[in-house]
Amino acid sequence: MTHFHPFMALQTRWNLSLWLAVYLVGALTIRAQESAQPLPDVTEHSEIRYVPLARQARIQGQVHLRITTDGHAVTDVMVKDGHPLLAQAAVENVRTWKFVEHTPGTFDVTFKFHFLDVNPGTFLQAPGRIEVFAFPDRHIYSYTTPEKWTAHLRNAQGTIDTPLTLWTYHTSESEMDGYATGPQGQEREFRNSHITGDMLGFDATLDDKYGERLKFSMIGKMTGDRIRGVFLSYWGVGGRWTAERDAKAVLQADSAPPDTVMENPISAADVIHHEYLNYPDFAIEAGIEGTVRLRVSTDGYSISNIDMESGNPFLVQAAIRNVRTWRFADRNLGTFEVTYDFQITTGKVEFLKEPAVVDVGGMLPLVEPIFSGGVDLDPTETWQAELTSARGNVRATMVIGVSSQYGTLEGYVIGPKGKKKEIWATHQDGEMLGFDMTVTGADGKLLKVSLLGKKSRNKITGVFLDYSGTPGTWTAVRQVSLAEPIR
Repeated sequence: MTHFHPFMALQTRWNLSLWLAVYLVGALTIRAQESAQPLPDVTEHSEIRYVPLARQARIQGQVHLRITTDGHAVTDVMVKDGHPLLAQAAVENVRTWKFVEHTPGTFDVTFKFHFLDVNPGTFLQAPGRIEVFAFPDRHIYSYTTPEKWTAHLRNAQGTIDTPLTLWTYHTSESEMDGYATGPQGQEREFRNSHITGDMLGFDATLDDKYGERLKFSMIGKMTGDRIRGVFLSYWGVGGRWTAERDAKAVLQADSAPPDTVMENPISAADVIHHEYLNYPDFAIEAGIEGTVRLRVSTDGYSISNIDMESGNPFLVQAAIRNVRTWRFADRNLGTFEVTYDFQITTGKVEFLKEPAVVDVGGMLPLVEPIFSGGVDLDPTETWQAELTSARGNVRATMVIGVSSQYGTLEGYVIGPKGKKKEIWATHQDGEMLGFDMTVTGADGKLLKVSLLGKKSRNKITGVFLDYSGTPGTWTAVRQVSLAEPIR
Protein backbone atom coordinates (compact mmCIF):
# COMPACT_ATOMS: atom_id res chain seq x y z
CA MET A 1 0.00 0.00 0.00
CA THR A 2 1.24 3.69 -0.53
CA HIS A 3 1.36 6.53 1.86
CA PHE A 4 1.60 10.31 2.08
CA HIS A 5 5.01 11.93 2.52
CA PRO A 6 5.74 15.26 4.29
CA PHE A 7 7.33 17.88 2.07
CA MET A 8 9.93 20.62 2.45
CA ALA A 9 9.56 24.25 1.41
CA LEU A 10 10.97 25.37 -1.94
CA GLN A 11 12.41 28.68 -3.12
CA THR A 12 12.28 28.74 -6.94
CA ARG A 13 9.88 27.57 -9.64
CA TRP A 14 9.93 25.18 -12.57
CA ASN A 15 7.08 25.57 -15.08
CA LEU A 16 6.22 22.05 -16.07
CA SER A 17 3.04 20.08 -16.45
CA LEU A 18 3.74 16.36 -16.42
CA TRP A 19 0.42 14.91 -17.41
CA LEU A 20 0.27 11.41 -16.09
CA ALA A 21 -2.59 9.66 -17.90
CA VAL A 22 -3.00 6.28 -16.29
CA TYR A 23 -4.74 3.35 -17.97
CA LEU A 24 -4.58 -0.37 -17.20
CA VAL A 25 -4.74 -2.20 -20.50
CA GLY A 26 -5.51 -5.53 -22.22
CA ALA A 27 -7.33 -5.96 -25.50
CA LEU A 28 -10.25 -7.37 -27.40
CA THR A 29 -9.98 -7.42 -31.18
CA ILE A 30 -12.85 -7.86 -33.61
CA ARG A 31 -11.95 -8.76 -37.14
CA ALA A 32 -13.93 -9.68 -40.24
CA GLN A 33 -12.69 -12.84 -41.86
CA GLU A 34 -12.16 -13.15 -45.54
CA SER A 35 -15.57 -13.66 -47.09
CA ALA A 36 -17.34 -13.13 -50.37
CA GLN A 37 -17.69 -9.42 -49.64
CA PRO A 38 -16.06 -7.03 -47.18
CA LEU A 39 -17.82 -6.04 -43.98
CA PRO A 40 -19.90 -2.89 -44.57
CA ASP A 41 -19.03 0.24 -42.63
CA VAL A 42 -20.51 0.25 -39.11
CA THR A 43 -22.32 3.48 -38.24
CA GLU A 44 -23.55 2.59 -34.76
CA HIS A 45 -22.61 0.13 -32.02
CA SER A 46 -22.74 -0.27 -28.25
CA GLU A 47 -19.75 0.09 -25.94
CA ILE A 48 -17.47 -2.95 -25.86
CA ARG A 49 -15.71 -4.14 -22.72
CA TYR A 50 -13.79 -7.23 -21.75
CA VAL A 51 -16.23 -9.59 -20.00
CA PRO A 52 -15.75 -8.97 -16.22
CA LEU A 53 -16.25 -12.62 -15.22
CA ALA A 54 -13.98 -13.81 -18.03
CA ARG A 55 -11.38 -11.28 -16.91
CA GLN A 56 -11.54 -12.51 -13.32
CA ALA A 57 -11.28 -16.12 -14.52
CA ARG A 58 -8.43 -15.18 -16.91
CA ILE A 59 -10.33 -16.50 -19.93
CA GLN A 60 -9.11 -15.48 -23.36
CA GLY A 61 -9.51 -16.80 -26.89
CA GLN A 62 -11.37 -16.31 -30.15
CA VAL A 63 -15.08 -16.34 -30.92
CA HIS A 64 -16.13 -16.90 -34.53
CA LEU A 65 -19.56 -15.63 -35.57
CA ARG A 66 -21.52 -15.70 -38.81
CA ILE A 67 -23.84 -12.69 -39.04
CA THR A 68 -26.66 -12.00 -41.48
CA THR A 69 -27.82 -8.45 -42.29
CA ASP A 70 -30.89 -6.94 -43.93
CA GLY A 71 -28.91 -4.12 -45.50
CA HIS A 72 -29.04 -1.96 -42.37
CA ALA A 73 -28.68 -4.12 -39.23
CA VAL A 74 -27.88 -7.62 -38.00
CA THR A 75 -30.86 -9.97 -38.29
CA ASP A 76 -29.27 -13.25 -37.32
CA VAL A 77 -26.14 -14.43 -35.48
CA MET A 78 -24.69 -17.94 -35.41
CA VAL A 79 -21.86 -18.90 -33.07
CA LYS A 80 -19.39 -21.11 -34.88
CA ASP A 81 -17.05 -21.62 -31.91
CA GLY A 82 -15.67 -19.93 -28.79
CA HIS A 83 -15.87 -19.94 -25.00
CA PRO A 84 -19.50 -19.47 -23.87
CA LEU A 85 -18.71 -16.41 -21.70
CA LEU A 86 -16.88 -14.71 -24.54
CA ALA A 87 -19.42 -15.83 -27.15
CA GLN A 88 -22.31 -14.32 -25.21
CA ALA A 89 -20.54 -10.96 -25.03
CA ALA A 90 -19.68 -11.08 -28.71
CA VAL A 91 -23.26 -11.88 -29.75
CA GLU A 92 -24.74 -9.17 -27.53
CA ASN A 93 -22.37 -6.59 -28.98
CA VAL A 94 -22.70 -7.48 -32.64
CA ARG A 95 -26.52 -7.34 -32.42
CA THR A 96 -26.20 -3.59 -31.69
CA TRP A 97 -24.33 -2.88 -34.94
CA LYS A 98 -25.92 -0.65 -37.57
CA PHE A 99 -24.43 -0.33 -41.06
CA VAL A 100 -24.42 1.99 -44.00
CA GLU A 101 -26.91 0.93 -46.62
CA HIS A 102 -25.60 -2.17 -48.36
CA THR A 103 -26.70 -5.33 -50.12
CA PRO A 104 -28.04 -7.83 -47.55
CA GLY A 105 -25.66 -10.69 -46.99
CA THR A 106 -23.77 -12.97 -44.63
CA PHE A 107 -20.40 -12.12 -43.10
CA ASP A 108 -17.90 -13.95 -40.90
CA VAL A 109 -16.66 -11.96 -37.89
CA THR A 110 -14.04 -12.90 -35.31
CA PHE A 111 -13.86 -11.48 -31.79
CA LYS A 112 -10.38 -11.96 -30.43
CA PHE A 113 -10.22 -11.64 -26.62
CA HIS A 114 -6.72 -11.45 -25.22
CA PHE A 115 -4.65 -9.77 -22.52
CA LEU A 116 -1.85 -7.42 -23.38
CA ASP A 117 1.47 -7.00 -21.63
CA VAL A 118 1.13 -3.73 -19.75
CA ASN A 119 3.65 -1.09 -20.78
CA PRO A 120 4.50 0.93 -17.65
CA GLY A 121 4.29 4.09 -19.73
CA THR A 122 6.08 6.63 -21.86
CA PHE A 123 8.29 9.16 -20.13
CA LEU A 124 8.35 12.68 -21.63
CA GLN A 125 7.84 11.33 -25.14
CA ALA A 126 6.46 14.79 -25.74
CA PRO A 127 7.81 17.68 -23.63
CA GLY A 128 6.03 17.81 -20.29
CA ARG A 129 4.01 14.63 -20.80
CA ILE A 130 4.20 11.23 -19.11
CA GLU A 131 1.80 8.34 -19.74
CA VAL A 132 1.41 5.35 -17.45
CA PHE A 133 -1.19 2.65 -18.10
CA ALA A 134 -3.56 1.32 -15.43
CA PHE A 135 -7.07 -0.14 -15.01
CA PRO A 136 -9.64 0.26 -12.20
CA ASP A 137 -10.14 -2.64 -9.80
CA ARG A 138 -12.11 -1.09 -6.98
CA HIS A 139 -12.40 -2.91 -3.67
CA ILE A 140 -12.09 0.01 -1.22
CA TYR A 141 -15.41 1.81 -0.78
CA SER A 142 -14.47 4.56 1.68
CA TYR A 143 -11.36 5.85 3.41
CA THR A 144 -10.06 8.56 5.70
CA THR A 145 -7.16 10.81 4.76
CA PRO A 146 -3.84 10.20 6.56
CA GLU A 147 -3.48 11.84 9.96
CA LYS A 148 -0.33 12.45 11.97
CA TRP A 149 0.07 11.24 15.55
CA THR A 150 2.93 11.59 18.02
CA ALA A 151 3.55 8.34 19.90
CA HIS A 152 5.42 7.75 23.16
CA LEU A 153 6.60 4.25 24.11
CA ARG A 154 7.74 3.74 27.70
CA ASN A 155 9.11 0.86 29.75
CA ALA A 156 11.95 0.17 32.18
CA GLN A 157 14.49 0.42 29.34
CA GLY A 158 13.59 3.96 28.36
CA THR A 159 11.33 6.09 26.17
CA ILE A 160 10.84 6.37 22.41
CA ASP A 161 9.00 9.34 20.92
CA THR A 162 8.10 8.96 17.25
CA PRO A 163 5.68 10.35 14.64
CA LEU A 164 3.09 7.99 13.18
CA THR A 165 0.75 8.45 10.22
CA LEU A 166 -2.53 6.50 10.26
CA TRP A 167 -5.60 6.13 8.09
CA THR A 168 -8.56 3.75 7.88
CA TYR A 169 -10.52 2.35 4.96
CA HIS A 170 -13.40 0.00 4.32
CA THR A 171 -13.49 -3.04 2.04
CA SER A 172 -15.72 -5.89 3.19
CA GLU A 173 -14.68 -4.79 6.71
CA SER A 174 -12.89 -1.90 8.38
CA GLU A 175 -9.11 -1.89 7.97
CA MET A 176 -6.22 0.36 8.97
CA ASP A 177 -2.79 1.17 7.60
CA GLY A 178 0.01 3.63 8.16
CA TYR A 179 3.72 4.14 8.68
CA ALA A 180 6.27 5.40 11.16
CA THR A 181 8.64 8.19 10.14
CA GLY A 182 12.34 7.55 10.77
CA PRO A 183 14.90 10.13 11.93
CA GLN A 184 15.88 10.94 8.34
CA GLY A 185 12.25 11.25 7.19
CA GLN A 186 12.11 7.71 5.80
CA GLU A 187 8.72 5.99 5.77
CA ARG A 188 8.55 2.60 7.48
CA GLU A 189 5.29 0.89 6.64
CA PHE A 190 3.23 -0.83 9.31
CA ARG A 191 2.93 -4.58 9.20
CA ASN A 192 -0.01 -6.72 10.33
CA SER A 193 -2.20 -3.66 10.89
CA HIS A 194 -5.86 -4.12 11.86
CA ILE A 195 -8.73 -2.25 13.49
CA THR A 196 -11.94 -3.41 15.18
CA GLY A 197 -14.12 -0.56 16.38
CA ASP A 198 -11.84 1.65 18.46
CA MET A 199 -9.27 -1.14 19.03
CA LEU A 200 -6.27 -1.14 16.69
CA GLY A 201 -2.97 -2.92 16.30
CA PHE A 202 0.11 -2.98 14.10
CA ASP A 203 3.80 -3.87 13.99
CA ALA A 204 6.25 -1.00 13.52
CA THR A 205 10.00 -0.44 13.20
CA LEU A 206 11.27 2.42 15.37
CA ASP A 207 14.62 3.92 16.43
CA ASP A 208 15.56 4.19 20.09
CA LYS A 209 17.52 7.12 21.54
CA TYR A 210 20.80 5.42 20.60
CA GLY A 211 19.79 5.11 16.95
CA GLU A 212 19.25 1.37 17.16
CA ARG A 213 16.42 0.12 14.99
CA LEU A 214 13.91 -2.03 16.90
CA LYS A 215 10.71 -3.86 15.98
CA PHE A 216 7.55 -3.58 18.07
CA SER A 217 4.07 -5.08 18.11
CA MET A 218 1.57 -2.51 19.37
CA ILE A 219 -2.11 -2.59 20.30
CA GLY A 220 -4.20 0.32 21.52
CA LYS A 221 -7.63 1.78 22.14
CA MET A 222 -8.47 5.04 20.39
CA THR A 223 -10.58 7.58 22.27
CA GLY A 224 -11.05 10.88 20.48
CA ASP A 225 -7.62 12.37 19.81
CA ARG A 226 -5.74 9.94 22.00
CA ILE A 227 -4.58 6.31 21.87
CA ARG A 228 -3.56 4.29 24.93
CA GLY A 229 -2.17 0.80 24.70
CA VAL A 230 0.56 -1.75 25.30
CA PHE A 231 3.46 -2.99 23.20
CA LEU A 232 5.86 -5.91 23.03
CA SER A 233 9.30 -5.57 21.47
CA TYR A 234 10.65 -8.39 19.33
CA TRP A 235 13.05 -9.02 22.23
CA GLY A 236 10.01 -9.94 24.31
CA VAL A 237 10.08 -6.79 26.49
CA GLY A 238 6.71 -5.17 27.11
CA GLY A 239 5.61 -1.65 27.95
CA ARG A 240 2.87 0.95 27.50
CA TRP A 241 2.38 3.59 24.86
CA THR A 242 0.24 6.61 24.18
CA ALA A 243 -0.28 8.78 21.11
CA GLU A 244 -1.87 12.17 20.50
CA ARG A 245 -3.35 13.31 17.23
CA ASP A 246 -1.45 16.29 15.81
CA ALA A 247 -3.53 19.43 15.41
CA LYS A 248 -1.78 20.29 12.15
CA ALA A 249 -3.25 18.62 9.08
CA VAL A 250 -1.09 16.21 7.12
CA LEU A 251 -1.57 18.10 3.89
CA GLN A 252 -0.13 21.61 4.01
CA ALA A 253 0.40 23.37 0.71
CA ASP A 254 3.03 26.09 0.68
CA SER A 255 1.40 29.21 -0.73
CA ALA A 256 4.60 31.24 -0.87
CA PRO A 257 5.45 32.19 -4.47
CA PRO A 258 8.72 30.88 -5.90
CA ASP A 259 11.64 33.24 -6.20
CA THR A 260 12.72 32.03 -9.61
CA VAL A 261 10.63 30.77 -12.50
CA MET A 262 12.04 28.49 -15.18
CA GLU A 263 10.02 29.11 -18.32
CA ASN A 264 11.04 26.19 -20.54
CA PRO A 265 9.25 22.88 -19.87
CA ILE A 266 11.50 19.93 -19.30
CA SER A 267 11.86 17.31 -22.03
CA ALA A 268 13.09 13.74 -22.20
CA ALA A 269 16.49 14.99 -23.29
CA ASP A 270 16.86 16.79 -19.95
CA VAL A 271 16.25 13.65 -17.87
CA ILE A 272 18.95 11.02 -18.23
CA HIS A 273 17.46 8.57 -15.69
CA HIS A 274 14.09 7.93 -14.04
CA GLU A 275 11.90 5.14 -12.79
CA TYR A 276 8.44 4.47 -14.18
CA LEU A 277 5.52 5.40 -12.00
CA ASN A 278 2.91 2.75 -11.28
CA TYR A 279 -0.55 3.90 -10.27
CA PRO A 280 -0.76 3.28 -6.49
CA ASP A 281 -2.66 0.07 -5.70
CA PHE A 282 -4.58 1.70 -2.85
CA ALA A 283 -5.67 4.57 -5.13
CA ILE A 284 -6.83 2.15 -7.82
CA GLU A 285 -8.86 0.10 -5.34
CA ALA A 286 -10.35 3.25 -3.78
CA GLY A 287 -11.09 4.85 -7.17
CA ILE A 288 -8.92 7.88 -6.38
CA GLU A 289 -8.16 10.22 -9.29
CA GLY A 290 -6.92 13.78 -9.52
CA THR A 291 -4.03 16.15 -10.03
CA VAL A 292 -0.90 16.46 -7.92
CA ARG A 293 1.07 19.70 -8.17
CA LEU A 294 4.65 19.84 -6.90
CA ARG A 295 7.43 22.41 -6.85
CA VAL A 296 10.80 20.75 -7.17
CA SER A 297 14.31 22.18 -7.01
CA THR A 298 17.30 20.66 -8.77
CA ASP A 299 21.00 20.94 -8.02
CA GLY A 300 21.70 20.40 -11.70
CA TYR A 301 21.94 16.62 -11.35
CA SER A 302 19.15 15.44 -9.06
CA ILE A 303 16.13 16.70 -7.10
CA SER A 304 17.30 18.60 -4.04
CA ASN A 305 13.98 19.81 -2.64
CA ILE A 306 10.26 19.08 -3.09
CA ASP A 307 7.20 21.01 -1.99
CA MET A 308 3.63 19.81 -2.41
CA GLU A 309 1.15 22.43 -3.61
CA SER A 310 -1.98 20.28 -3.86
CA GLY A 311 -3.20 16.75 -4.36
CA ASN A 312 -4.70 13.67 -2.72
CA PRO A 313 -2.15 12.28 -0.21
CA PHE A 314 -2.29 8.76 -1.65
CA LEU A 315 -1.35 10.18 -5.08
CA VAL A 316 1.10 12.72 -3.69
CA GLN A 317 3.35 10.06 -2.22
CA ALA A 318 3.56 8.19 -5.54
CA ALA A 319 4.43 11.41 -7.39
CA ILE A 320 7.06 12.37 -4.79
CA ARG A 321 8.70 8.95 -4.91
CA ASN A 322 8.80 9.04 -8.68
CA VAL A 323 10.26 12.53 -9.08
CA ARG A 324 13.00 11.70 -6.55
CA THR A 325 14.36 9.13 -9.03
CA TRP A 326 14.99 11.71 -11.76
CA ARG A 327 18.54 12.50 -12.81
CA PHE A 328 19.26 15.41 -15.13
CA ALA A 329 21.59 16.32 -17.92
CA ASP A 330 23.37 19.67 -17.59
CA ARG A 331 20.91 22.49 -16.99
CA ASN A 332 20.62 25.62 -14.86
CA LEU A 333 19.74 25.41 -11.19
CA GLY A 334 16.16 26.35 -10.41
CA THR A 335 12.74 25.42 -9.18
CA PHE A 336 10.16 23.92 -11.48
CA GLU A 337 6.45 23.21 -11.26
CA VAL A 338 5.51 19.58 -11.87
CA THR A 339 1.93 18.39 -12.40
CA TYR A 340 0.88 14.74 -12.35
CA ASP A 341 -2.61 14.02 -13.66
CA PHE A 342 -3.86 10.65 -12.42
CA GLN A 343 -6.80 9.22 -14.34
CA ILE A 344 -8.60 5.89 -14.10
CA THR A 345 -10.56 4.71 -17.10
CA THR A 346 -12.74 1.68 -17.77
CA GLY A 347 -11.02 1.01 -21.06
CA LYS A 348 -9.57 2.31 -24.27
CA VAL A 349 -11.66 1.74 -27.39
CA GLU A 350 -10.58 2.19 -30.99
CA PHE A 351 -13.58 1.05 -33.03
CA LEU A 352 -12.73 0.22 -36.62
CA LYS A 353 -9.70 2.49 -36.65
CA GLU A 354 -8.48 -0.11 -39.09
CA PRO A 355 -10.97 -1.78 -41.46
CA ALA A 356 -13.03 -4.39 -39.57
CA VAL A 357 -10.86 -4.21 -36.44
CA VAL A 358 -12.02 -3.03 -33.01
CA ASP A 359 -9.64 -2.78 -30.00
CA VAL A 360 -11.08 -2.58 -26.51
CA GLY A 361 -9.13 -2.07 -23.26
CA GLY A 362 -8.97 -4.82 -20.64
CA MET A 363 -6.45 -6.47 -18.33
CA LEU A 364 -5.82 -9.37 -16.01
CA PRO A 365 -7.38 -8.75 -12.58
CA LEU A 366 -5.18 -7.19 -9.91
CA VAL A 367 -6.38 -9.59 -7.22
CA GLU A 368 -5.57 -13.26 -6.92
CA PRO A 369 -8.33 -15.83 -7.48
CA ILE A 370 -10.42 -16.65 -4.42
CA PHE A 371 -10.06 -20.23 -3.25
CA SER A 372 -12.97 -21.96 -1.58
CA GLY A 373 -13.01 -24.82 0.86
CA GLY A 374 -11.68 -25.43 4.32
CA VAL A 375 -8.30 -24.43 5.64
CA ASP A 376 -6.15 -27.02 7.40
CA LEU A 377 -4.00 -25.87 10.27
CA ASP A 378 -0.97 -28.05 10.55
CA PRO A 379 0.22 -28.61 13.13
CA THR A 380 -2.42 -27.55 15.66
CA GLU A 381 -1.31 -26.81 19.21
CA THR A 382 -3.31 -26.62 22.43
CA TRP A 383 -2.28 -23.96 24.95
CA GLN A 384 -3.45 -23.18 28.47
CA ALA A 385 -3.41 -19.37 28.85
CA GLU A 386 -3.63 -17.18 31.93
CA LEU A 387 -4.38 -13.45 31.65
CA THR A 388 -3.72 -11.11 34.57
CA SER A 389 -4.91 -7.50 34.91
CA ALA A 390 -6.56 -5.15 37.38
CA ARG A 391 -9.84 -6.82 36.51
CA GLY A 392 -8.63 -10.18 37.82
CA ASN A 393 -7.22 -13.42 36.45
CA VAL A 394 -8.68 -15.24 33.47
CA ARG A 395 -7.85 -18.73 32.20
CA ALA A 396 -8.54 -19.97 28.69
CA THR A 397 -7.76 -23.00 26.55
CA MET A 398 -6.66 -22.12 23.03
CA VAL A 399 -6.06 -24.21 19.93
CA ILE A 400 -3.89 -22.40 17.39
CA GLY A 401 -1.96 -23.33 14.29
CA VAL A 402 -0.70 -22.04 10.97
CA SER A 403 -2.78 -22.50 7.82
CA SER A 404 -1.06 -24.94 5.49
CA GLN A 405 -2.69 -23.19 2.52
CA TYR A 406 -2.28 -19.51 3.38
CA GLY A 407 0.46 -19.51 6.01
CA THR A 408 -1.68 -17.45 8.42
CA LEU A 409 -2.30 -17.95 12.12
CA GLU A 410 -5.74 -19.40 12.85
CA GLY A 411 -7.44 -20.99 15.83
CA TYR A 412 -10.14 -20.89 18.46
CA VAL A 413 -10.78 -20.63 22.20
CA ILE A 414 -12.58 -23.47 23.99
CA GLY A 415 -15.26 -22.10 26.29
CA PRO A 416 -16.44 -23.55 29.64
CA LYS A 417 -18.98 -25.81 27.92
CA GLY A 418 -16.66 -26.83 25.12
CA LYS A 419 -17.99 -24.20 22.70
CA LYS A 420 -15.40 -23.02 20.17
CA LYS A 421 -14.96 -19.30 19.50
CA GLU A 422 -12.65 -18.34 16.66
CA ILE A 423 -9.79 -15.92 17.17
CA TRP A 424 -9.44 -12.95 14.77
CA ALA A 425 -7.09 -10.11 13.76
CA THR A 426 -4.32 -12.72 13.69
CA HIS A 427 -0.72 -12.26 12.61
CA GLN A 428 2.60 -13.98 13.12
CA ASP A 429 6.15 -12.88 12.40
CA GLY A 430 8.67 -15.50 13.43
CA GLU A 431 8.34 -15.94 17.21
CA MET A 432 6.02 -12.93 17.52
CA LEU A 433 2.27 -13.42 17.27
CA GLY A 434 -0.92 -11.52 17.94
CA PHE A 435 -4.65 -12.10 17.86
CA ASP A 436 -7.96 -11.05 19.39
CA MET A 437 -10.27 -13.46 21.19
CA THR A 438 -13.31 -13.63 23.45
CA VAL A 439 -12.93 -15.18 26.91
CA THR A 440 -15.04 -15.42 30.03
CA GLY A 441 -13.89 -12.70 32.44
CA ALA A 442 -13.34 -12.98 36.18
CA ASP A 443 -16.89 -11.62 36.69
CA GLY A 444 -18.37 -14.38 34.50
CA LYS A 445 -19.12 -12.02 31.60
CA LEU A 446 -17.73 -12.30 28.08
CA LEU A 447 -14.61 -10.18 27.56
CA LYS A 448 -12.88 -9.31 24.30
CA VAL A 449 -9.10 -8.99 24.48
CA SER A 450 -6.28 -8.18 22.06
CA LEU A 451 -3.05 -10.11 22.76
CA LEU A 452 0.60 -9.82 21.76
CA GLY A 453 3.08 -12.54 22.59
CA LYS A 454 6.52 -14.01 22.00
CA LYS A 455 6.55 -17.75 21.54
CA SER A 456 9.28 -20.09 22.71
CA ARG A 457 9.12 -23.81 22.27
CA ASN A 458 6.56 -24.55 24.97
CA LYS A 459 5.60 -21.11 26.30
CA ILE A 460 4.16 -17.79 25.16
CA THR A 461 4.73 -14.62 27.19
CA GLY A 462 3.19 -11.28 26.35
CA VAL A 463 0.90 -8.35 27.04
CA PHE A 464 -2.75 -7.69 26.28
CA LEU A 465 -5.36 -4.94 26.22
CA ASP A 466 -9.02 -5.71 26.79
CA TYR A 467 -11.64 -3.84 24.77
CA SER A 468 -12.38 -1.54 27.71
CA GLY A 469 -8.77 -0.31 27.54
CA THR A 470 -7.46 -2.19 30.61
CA PRO A 471 -3.90 -3.53 30.07
CA GLY A 472 -2.43 -6.73 31.45
CA THR A 473 0.08 -9.53 30.98
CA TRP A 474 -0.43 -13.12 29.91
CA THR A 475 1.35 -16.43 29.58
CA ALA A 476 0.43 -19.68 27.87
CA VAL A 477 1.86 -23.17 28.25
CA ARG A 478 1.72 -25.78 25.52
CA GLN A 479 -0.44 -28.81 26.31
CA VAL A 480 -0.49 -32.27 24.80
CA SER A 481 -2.64 -31.60 21.72
CA LEU A 482 -5.69 -33.72 21.08
CA ALA A 483 -7.22 -31.18 18.71
CA GLU A 484 -8.21 -32.15 15.20
CA PRO A 485 -7.07 -30.02 12.24
CA ILE A 486 -9.17 -26.90 11.93
CA ARG A 487 -11.14 -26.60 8.73
